[in-house]
Amino acid sequence: MSIPDIRSQVSRRSFLGASALAAPAVLKGAARKRNVLFIAADDLCTRIGCFGAPVVKTPNIDRLARSGVRFDRAYCQFPLCSPSRTSLMTGLAPDTTRVWGNSVHFRSTIPHAVTIPQAFQKNGYFTARAGKIYHYNNPSEIGTPGLDDAASWQTTSNPAGYDRTRDEAQATFLAPPSAIVGRPNSGMMPGGARGPAAFAQGGRGPSGIRIAQDGHTPVLPLSPNGDLGIAIARFASDGPDESQTDFMVAESVIAMMEEHRDDPWFLAAGFYKPHVPWIVPSKYFDMYPVEQIEPAPFDPAELNIAPHWAYTTNPANYGMSADQQRQAIRSYYAATSFVDAQVGRLLDALDRLGIAQDTTIVLWADHGWQLGEHGQWQKMTLFEPSTRVPLIFAGAGVPSAGSGCPRTVEHLDIYPTLAELCGLKDVPSGLHGKSLAPLLADAHAEWEAPALSQVLRGAPGKSVMGYSLRTERYRYTSWASGAEGEELYDYRTDPRELRNLAGDSGPAGIKATLRATLERIAHSRGMPAVRP
Repeated sequence: MSIPDIRSQVSRRSFLGASALAAPAVLKGAARKRNVLFIAADDLCTRIGCFGAPVVKTPNIDRLARSGVRFDRAYCQFPLCSPSRTSLMTGLAPDTTRVWGNSVHFRSTIPHAVTIPQAFQKNGYFTARAGKIYHYNNPSEIGTPGLDDAASWQTTSNPAGYDRTRDEAQATFLAPPSAIVGRPNSGMMPGGARGPAAFAQGGRGPSGIRIAQDGHTPVLPLSPNGDLGIAIARFASDGPDESQTDFMVAESVIAMMEEHRDDPWFLAAGFYKPHVPWIVPSKYFDMYPVEQIEPAPFDPAELNIAPHWAYTTNPANYGMSADQQRQAIRSYYAATSFVDAQVGRLLDALDRLGIAQDTTIVLWADHGWQLGEHGQWQKMTLFEPSTRVPLIFAGAGVPSAGSGCPRTVEHLDIYPTLAELCGLKDVPSGLHGKSLAPLLADAHAEWEAPALSQVLRGAPGKSVMGYSLRTERYRYTSWASGAEGEELYDYRTDPRELRNLAGDSGPAGIKATLRATLERIAHSRGMPAVRP
């Protein structure tokens, strides 16, 4: 199939949504407000060059880290897309938003919440996004608003490239779908309904066409491979970069920068990769010779270290052979490098437009992603690779450049940090996070706040919430207030989480202290007396 020149068909301006509103003007004589470039990646773990994975080629994210602060111990509130993004964007923990799965919109539970971009709107900013910031089923809702929040934006862009419209049918499965669908403890919703959430969302309208979660926007037809939202699948596309959705996301944001270069703005670039399916141009696969990739070390005994609720991948590694695991890791790295290239385009645009010095940049991921650690894949665990996220603050208002911060921070800290850096007024009271401004000035400043993550498990007639507290040294995890098991890991001596100390007498005092801290924080954030 010949590939049309995308650039000849679509201008940057045409990527912008038709709902664009005029941006508020900058007050004459007033000091220029700081712009915010808000960069999100879907399922991006910390296997990134600047986070200690030199085999992964991410020169642009590394470049961003050199100009700001890299948070080496940053954690999400919930390792699943919608609960995590809802929490980050509202500044409220999942037990307050009551969003524990991918089907509930936060406006139905906390209708009057003021999101990060709404706070910027109230302070005279133009706010817009391209791609995935709130939840979408990825990839089935690419090209639609998904579970977007219209109140947050004045302009939106929902592009769909060849990866969605053409190449999904050619994807190769590295793990059989039967090994993934219906796996135990897979994050089922309250009530114990079985089946993967990624297939359940969207549904069908009266005419039988699949529709998006907003109830009216048609979803592009599925490929013969079905919905690949949880599939371990890959394809090295012969399409050029500009034919891919994430290229179009960056292109949309660059267009917004150009059109609003004289206005204060909050622009969000929501990249869909490296979420599965791993469909990116073949040159990114070529960066990673498969023979140079090693699967994560794994011993079957690892599946007995923690309570059974801790695991989601069964059989271990979905039964993939060592070579299939290498191919999967290679594909994830290729998708990561493709996202990195788009980050570079955004940074280059800031420099070209002469506004880099006026722009605060935040790069984040909604959660981590496991690539075989403990035999586990994807997200929805409370292990380190699933809850730990890349987080970088750089640019305007970040005085400490090229620093790695060892302090434990959370997604919830992003909202109050941006509010302080940009001098926002009328910020909602009761945000659950803490401004990171002191750590942006001194990455090694004193800092006492731990991070709290949680995940919901379901089984027929039963649901269990797991809560996990991370400090700089320890992780303590409690399933159903300890009734369904506990975990305790000391990362100073056990970075791979191979020894669960929860039942040992020696660290009993440490466990008790961590448990008390976890329960205090969880209760302050709305932990229900009766679990959902």
